[in-house]
Amino acid sequence: MIRINHAYMEIYMRQSRFPLLSAPRTLALVMGLAIATPWVVSAAPPADPSQPGGPAMSKELLTAMRRDLGLDAQQAARYLDAERSAMTRIPEVKRRLGAAYAGSWLERGDDGRFRLVVASTRADAAAQVEDLAAKTQLVARSLAQLDAAKAGLDAIGKQRKPDRGIHTWYVDVKTNQVVVEADPMAQHAALDFVAASGVDAAAVRFVQSRGEPRPTNIIGGERYNLATGGWCSIGFPVTRGADTGFATAGHCGAVGTNTNGVNGIVQGTFAGSNFPGNDMAWVRITNQASWPLRNWVTNYAGGTVPIVGQQQAAIGAAVCRSGGNTGYRCGTITANNVTVNYAAGAVFGLTSSSACVGFGDSGGSFITPAGQAQGVTSGGQNLGANDNCAQNPPVTFHQPLVPLLNAYGLTLFTGAGGGAAPTITRFVCPNYNDSGAGRYWCFVEYTSATPANAVWSGASGTTYNSPGLSEFTGRCLSGQRLRLTVTVTNAAGSTARTSALFSCPTGPIP
Repeated sequence: MIRINHAYMEIYMRQSRFPLLSAPRTLALVMGLAIATPWVVSAAPPADPSQPGGPAMSKELLTAMRRDLGLDAQQAARYLDAERSAMTRIPEVKRRLGAAYAGSWLERGDDGRFRLVVASTRADAAAQVEDLAAKTQLVARSLAQLDAAKAGLDAIGKQRKPDRGIHTWYVDVKTNQVVVEADPMAQHAALDFVAASGVDAAAVRFVQSRGEPRPTNIIGGERYNLATGGWCSIGFPVTRGADTGFATAGHCGAVGTNTNGVNGIVQGTFAGSNFPGNDMAWVRITNQASWPLRNWVTNYAGGTVPIVGQQQAAIGAAVCRSGGNTGYRCGTITANNVTVNYAAGAVFGLTSSSACVGFGDSGGSFITPAGQAQGVTSGGQNLGANDNCAQNPPVTFHQPLVPLLNAYGLTLFTGAGGGAAPTITRFVCPNYNDSGAGRYWCFVEYTSATPANAVWSGASGTTYNSPGLSEFTGRCLSGQRLRLTVTVTNAAGSTARTSALFSCPTGPIP
């Protein structure tokens, strides 16, 4: 065994007061392929500037966000605005700060509003991103440095199997450290593990956990059934050429495993599967006539959430998951690029959140309230006999969707026909949550079966585009009337257009 590094021991002893978390355990899941009518958001800007610029949400979504996140209707609508803003602005924040960028997240203030927080190693970061971020935080290490430290732990974890008492490690951008979670009885093993990696001791924070991570057996039940026994849950509908199918978790089945629907009708076959290392898989539909794709996620309350894109949500953003056991549950994203040390082997690149989970939910959908697909359920901590919904907060892990799609050459299904015109699902202009003092922000959300681009006209300003989202900002004078038009054009040349007429917002920015 490697000699104990006393610098790590000193840090560990200074950090002895941490929550005790039980071991992560993998789970099993389904979201039906054919579900009811998609949730459609309002396209009208708010009549009352004091109100959020968001749409009227479905009762089921609002119920889930109130139950799991403690948000009332107005706070939930403000969250949707903050989530959308973060998705479009973070790429520009990264570009401006370059190597000094140290991460970003959504933070809920004392007034209940959500704000984008940006960490940077540059003292002048506030001036660099003042128009994009509500708050900046000066830190010692860049995100690239934190990722490199975490990669060092991953490397040693691949060279030799870590002690089973070491459960997870990940980058925590809020504290500007790499966190290592380990059983209290494995603290020396954790210290040895980190010391062997050569990672700077000051960059590591140790958190105590309790119990051994282990994958669960796929439990008997319904949702989608496995020919080998047991069941899991569907993640997201996907295509590859003429093939159709769905994304799910790798631990649900090996390549060649056949699946049936809960109605007993033949469904498909696992065409790709990877676990451990990753926790990703996809099932190719072999009976397309009986299993047409739908771009919806069930909310287990008689409604659905439309799948509009695959834009990664920020740390601190709300996320909801759908699965056959615990239904539709919401939480917030707590960390990206998490390594979970299951007994079967380490799984790299997961995302952790506080959306509770239970046995039978594995492979199920992780999606933002605004319809951005995030990933498929992998596992969780403190599951007890059935789920971790009584924990405060629960800890759940999901496999990000984009790496899964890339690994198997898949495309997320977001609607029909490539030649169909894009659909504008939400348009707010101006967005009074961000506008004021002679500056205005407008945004549009849209769906399109093929790549699309949004172009704004009617005024000079700056556009921030991301898949399914476009944001425009400009300056104006007191008393000035503006008419802005946004045109969304897809690869087939089909267009959708909308416009707004408004007076220059000169009041204070909320």
